[in-house]
Amino acid sequence: MQRLFLYPFWLTVVLLVCFTPSEAQFNKAYFFYKGEELISRGSYADAIPILNTLLNVDSTIHEAWFLRGVARYYQNDLVGAGNDFSKCLNINPLFSQAYQFNAMVLQQLGKNVESIECIQKAIELRPASAQYFFTYGVILFQQEQYHDALNAFNQVLKIDDRIPDAWINRGTTRLMLSDSSGALTDYTTAINLNPFNANPYVRRGALYAQQSNYPLALQDLNQAIGIDSTLSQAYFTRALVYYYQKHYSQALSDLNKVLQLEHRNTLALFNRAIINYEVGNPESAIDDLTRLSSIIPTNVLVHYYLASIRNKLGYLPLALENINKAIEIFPEFANAYRLRADIKTKKGDLKGAEADIAQGNRLAQAYSNRAINDIASVIDSTGKLKRLLSLDEELDITSSISMEQLRTRILTIVYPIITLKIDKIENVKPRNWQSTNLRQILATHSCLGYSLFFEYDTINHRTISETLATDSLSGICRALAYLQSNHYTAAMKDLSVILEVDSANTLYRLTEVLAKIKMTQFVENVKNKNLQNGNSTITQKQNDNEPFTNAASNLKTISLVNDFEGIIPYNIGVMFMHTENNELAIEWFSKAISSNPLIHGAWYNRGLLYLMNNETVKGCSDLRRAVNLGNNQASEVVARFCKK
Repeated sequence: MQRLFLYPFWLTVVLLVCFTPSEAQFNKAYFFYKGEELISRGSYADAIPILNTLLNVDSTIHEAWFLRGVARYYQNDLVGAGNDFSKCLNINPLFSQAYQFNAMVLQQLGKNVESIECIQKAIELRPASAQYFFTYGVILFQQEQYHDALNAFNQVLKIDDRIPDAWINRGTTRLMLSDSSGALTDYTTAINLNPFNANPYVRRGALYAQQSNYPLALQDLNQAIGIDSTLSQAYFTRALVYYYQKHYSQALSDLNKVLQLEHRNTLALFNRAIINYEVGNPESAIDDLTRLSSIIPTNVLVHYYLASIRNKLGYLPLALENINKAIEIFPEFANAYRLRADIKTKKGDLKGAEADIAQGNRLAQAYSNRAINDIASVIDSTGKLKRLLSLDEELDITSSISMEQLRTRILTIVYPIITLKIDKIENVKPRNWQSTNLRQILATHSCLGYSLFFEYDTINHRTISETLATDSLSGICRALAYLQSNHYTAAMKDLSVILEVDSANTLYRLTEVLAKIKMTQFVENVKNKNLQNGNSTITQKQNDNEPFTNAASNLKTISLVNDFEGIIPYNIGVMFMHTENNELAIEWFSKAISSNPLIHGAWYNRGLLYLMNNETVKGCSDLRRAVNLGNNQASEVVARFCKK
């Protein structure tokens, strides 16, 4: 999918509020207009307490609810903003701007249907508003309804054809519909309307570069940088142009500038590594790729190229370590086996090299009749990179994995349960999917400088046994410390004592279930390592599923009292994935999303299940929502299965 940016149309807030002289005791007008002034200056955090004061005195002022919703929206408090817009509309159901903002909130929360309904209501109230049609177009674009988005932007320009951002967005939409000529025309119109805006120059320059019209591309990109020297995408795209013109030092200079502006830009790091290697600076390439491996440790290309470069430099142990990691991430990558065979040959492991060559050839043959243009366009038959990666690509080449392979490997990429953990207070970072209320509940349990927190589980989590004396703790704090250091018997013993005292405490009951799940997973890991035969009987499979089925049942019971803001429904969904009861898993992930749409793991896992059911549109929509919420693993799955 083309990664072209949508530019926000300026959202104006026009309000008219009347206050009567009888309100002199408390100057409502002062607090209202002070809040409005602070919002207009972008001081959203300062505006909220001012508006709180006003609403505490008079909760019937619908414009005050709206203003506080706007402040919360720009503070990224989407749930709070949505609540405020709803209250505004309850008081005044004809307030069109509240519908517009609420539509944007609902879209970001993944409630696509409700979002469309809201913006359509705003348009119904003000059918001549270019602003509302603009927002409608953006929402449709984000939902990948490109034909409808194009119609919405057409309507914007029919109402007012002097809005540069509308031309830019229509051009972007036309690109998604493979109308490059129309996109060029729209970008040019946006430039003519405002020649001092760098963005359309960047878009048009990128399109010229894509068409290999490098002189015009450079002209536009130079102009964009002249207007705004902080636009990293302009430097990035110009670096690509310089590279294809074989101006390597200029390409490296531009990528250096990108990394000054965005030091974790993975595509810039990767491209700089490749160029450095090509111009004879292999150690610099290794430095960049090593840095990348810490940012995106599950990326196959990074480990593959580290192995390739280290192999050529004779760093064989590190090269073998890197290529083993690449194969672990992407076992279907034929060239990785061929590279490992070369490394093993140099190390004298001829038998291992022979096995890898055979496996590489088998995979190459298996894929020879499949559509793998995404791999072929990046890496040739010898494993060499053909070209740099552009802004509209994911840093991944594994989209050739078949849907059947996804089904067979599903449990290796499922997002894990959300469990309860303990760590030093200063190490515990707030998660946007956990409310202040939930964190306060956990904070009531004193752990002597340590704090309880919910987090996605990991197999190789950092234990705290070396830094924390469990004798200094008690109750649930000590039980969790034991659990994190894999002392399951001690953990269960402490939990039994706790539950004898307070058997109705849902947090204690949840912790006990989570501990049993952890024990089951630990036993499964040990058993799987010792299995010599991968075949299992139906009875064995039922026995393996029983702990997860029991856990789901116990979690359901707890959820009747407290669902812990979607955490319990999410964990039930994970349990059903383990038992391969995918329909029930989808049902419970949907409940988790309904309870808390910020739990990105629920979007990710439900997306996987939809893909397995061949419901690609639903699956890719969920996975992209997970990406937007910060789920890095989802971006790799999107690159594999959701390319246009």
